[in-house]
Amino acid sequence: MVLVVGGMNQGKYVFAKTISEDVVKDLHMEIRSCMERGENPWALAEQVQLSHPNGVITVAELGCGLIPVDAFDREYRETVGRISCELAKKADAVYRVCCGIPMQIK
Repeated sequence: MVLVVGGMNQGKYVFAKTISEDVVKDLHMEIRSCMERGENPWALAEQVQLSHPNGVITVAELGCGLIPVDAFDREYRETVGRISCELAKKADAVYRVCCGIPMQIK
């Protein structure tokens, strides 16, 4: 599994498609929906990883901006960050995309 991270609209998906046809786009949005339904986002992340062992997962870096005032949004941002860290540990490679330029960080 390959993890591609970066800010919003920085070219993560475009880059991911150059690596693999099996791309899970915007995992952070799936995590948000999962949390809004009251489901376990960690189980979702594990399921995605197991379902796409040779695929690419893209996730936005949410922790680089302002701290949200809303408690749910703070929990969501922290959860995405922690799940991203766990996925990065397990990934074969990790890329960060900024301004459309991929940089391999693992």
